[in-house]
Formats: sequence, C-alpha cells, structure tokens
Amino acid sequence: MTTQFDTTVLIAGAGPAGSVCGYLLHRAGVPCIVIDFATFPRDKICGGGLTPKAWRLLDELMPGVQYDYNPVTRVRLDIDGHRGCEFDAAVPIRITQRRRLDHQLLTCYLQAGGSFLKDGLQTVEERADGTIAVGTKQGRTITCRYLVGADGSNSLVRRYLTGRRDTGILAMEQYAERKPGNSIDVELSNKYEVGGYFFRFPNQEHDVVGYGDVRTTREKFRRVLSDKGYADGKIRGAYIYLSNDYPLHDHIILIGDAGGFANRTTCEGLYDAFTTARNAMLAITTGRPFSEVNRHIFRKMKREVLVTKVFFSRPALFVLRQMCRCPRLVKACFDYKMQNE
Repeated sequence: MTTQFDTTVLIAGAGPAGSVCGYLLHRAGVPCIVIDFATFPRDKICGGGLTPKAWRLLDELMPGVQYDYNPVTRVRLDIDGHRGCEFDAAVPIRITQRRRLDHQLLTCYLQAGGSFLKDGLQTVEERADGTIAVGTKQGRTITCRYLVGADGSNSLVRRYLTGRRDTGILAMEQYAERKPGNSIDVELSNKYEVGGYFFRFPNQEHDVVGYGDVRTTREKFRRVLSDKGYADGKIRGAYIYLSNDYPLHDHIILIGDAGGFANRTTCEGLYDAFTTARNAMLAITTGRPFSEVNRHIFRKMKREVLVTKVFFSRPALFVLRQMCRCPRLVKACFDYKMQNE
C-alpha cells in the first residue's frame, strides 16, 4: 500500500547541509520534509574541521545550536617529509566528531518543529503540472514543488540530473589512537599524486588520519599510513565531487557535497554546505533561481580549479617550503584563509 505525502520542499539527506536547509525553511514558514534512510546518530568518519568562518556562519544560521568539539589552534605543516613550520592559529578550529555533529544539527531541526522521515529516495519523476514525485524505498510517494539534494557523495538526486554516476577524488580515512599534543598535522609532498595530502585531526575521542589524491587506492592509503607508523584500521572512504558539471534546475537543487561544493584545494566541505543550504532557502523563499542566488559560489568553485592546479604543482611546493622559513608569514596566510573566502 502506497502512502502519499505532499510538501513544498523535500530535502534528501539529513547531514549538515540538509538539516541546516530544513531548519532555515521551517523557520521561514515553508513546509518541508527532510528524509534520510540512516538511523541517527550514524557513523560518519570525517576530519570534522569547522574553520572559524564555518562555525561563525553556523552560529548565525542556527542561533544557540549546541554541539561538541575540540578547539585546536596548533597547526603543523610538513613539506616533502620535512617539518615545514609550526604555529598557533589566531582563532581555534573546532574539530568535531561527525557522528555527533550531524545528530546534533538534525536534533536542532527537529526541536524547532521540523518534519523528518526515515526513508530513502528511489525514483524521481517530474510531472506535467510542475510538481516532482519521489518514490521511496519504503513504498511512499512524496510530491513536492522543490527537491533539494543534500544526499552526499552518492547522490541519487545528482544522478537524476546528470543521468550518470559521477565520481571525484577518493578521500580515505580511519580512526587512530590520540597522539600526545593537540594539533592539526598536514603534509604535502611531491611524492604524492597531484592534489595529494595527508592529515591528522584530533577530535574529542580519536585522531582521524586521512589521505587522498587524484588516484587514491586502499593499497596506497595503507602504505602512506604505515610509513607514518599507523597500524591498520577500519578504512572508510568516500568520493568527494569536485565538479559542478550538471544541468541547473530551478526546482531541483543540489547543495553541500551532493552539489560538488567542497573546496577544491583543501576539501573543506562544511562551510560550503552551510552556505549552499542558506542559498537554497533564499532561492525557494524568494522564487529566484538557485543559479542566481548561488552565483558567487559557482564562480568561487571555478577559481578553485585553477588555484588547486597551481597550489599542488612542484614550483608551488618549492615556494611553500621557502615560505615555511618564516612561520609568521604562513600563519598570516592561514589565518586569513580560515576566516575569509
């Protein structure tokens, strides 16, 4: 037996982008439903770094939201296996455990009165009357005026728009025992593939160690971690879309990772998840196309493609090594980037 639901906005995915978008729409008086097949809190391994610009934006969008985090100011940068420089950031980066953060943001949405369905998308159909009919795994049919894809790196909504299964950079991570000290460690190296990086982020309970490049494999990931003295653990990986190459639609909107809005250079995703969630809400409440409201983000993403090619080039790493002789200069550049776009 099919259950029928009708709403103005259906948001696929209850991660940070989906929960924030749902919260903003609900507060604006727009009927919406957030749908996700996962049971929260669900495991979501991720570096979980909330940069100052990200946590300030979250505080603005969800005033009074509470979430657990480890404040970190110490940053250690390695270039080609040699200690590059070490400094304290001007404003702490909040390292969260994504299992908790995502649950706390969804809880904030629910406490505000938002509607949630534990279910998953299966089919999408655009109807002649301008509505969108979504079929779910549990046999429901949901009709809506707007469908927002916040369903991450395996987005069914994105697949509907493109007609294909996209991939991006494969980021691989695992939990590790906390090391002494409370610092973020990052390594860039010519020995890695283009765009390659290693990181260690300390959250409240674990270190999250990760590696990624344009051709990451499990074998390469294990080799990099073994070289750094980490024992084999449970590897988790996800593709991060690094492309906005899909048809833009006035009533089907992609936000967060589903829309390819992770930073091309740093793979930071939470700031742009919050930004695009807000922009989707503005597009829906004002009746303006998302392509117009979100124009500055699309432009930023195009610029980041060039920035990434330059940043991970051999000449750029050479320049960065020279800059590391002056940690105060690196710190100034880092502080600016963490707080500004």
